[in-house]
Amino acid sequence: MRIRHAETDDADELACLLNDIIAEGGRTAIDAPLTGSEFAEWFIIGPHCISCLIAVTDGTVVGFQALERFHGDLAPGAADIATFVAERGRSSGVGRSLANATAAIAEEAGLQSLRAVIQSSNEDAIGYYRSIGFHGDADRTTSESVTLMRCIAPGRDA
Repeated sequence: MRIRHAETDDADELACLLNDIIAEGGRTAIDAPLTGSEFAEWFIIGPHCISCLIAVTDGTVVGFQALERFHGDLAPGAADIATFVAERGRSSGVGRSLANATAAIAEEAGLQSLRAVIQSSNEDAIGYYRSIGFHGDADRTTSESVTLMRCIAPGRDA
């Protein structure tokens, strides 16, 4: 598996991957398919985008992870993280490999913490984020979503 930065030329393939995950239902709050150009704006080139990494296995994209500052409620030094892995790539280390690379980018960018907002019904995603060092914040959990945080800067708490 190879982890690399997404490029705009990847947008159509990444949109297809995301659209398949949307069609599965219950795995993302995104509820409408995206075109390649919409994907690029949302995850690769938009002014809120920090990074978008992709995992490639045998020449096929099997997942991506985006780091962004889109939501106005983020604390200074924090960014949102979103992870999407194709069914064929789940439970194979794709998410963990993406997370390790994204954490290095976040630290280089001077971020202190990452936030993941996950649908409460998506137990697989909640388990994944907890397994890579995210922890919960009861004040930010609702019946619809769970907010988990991960400290990036050494010696700092999210």
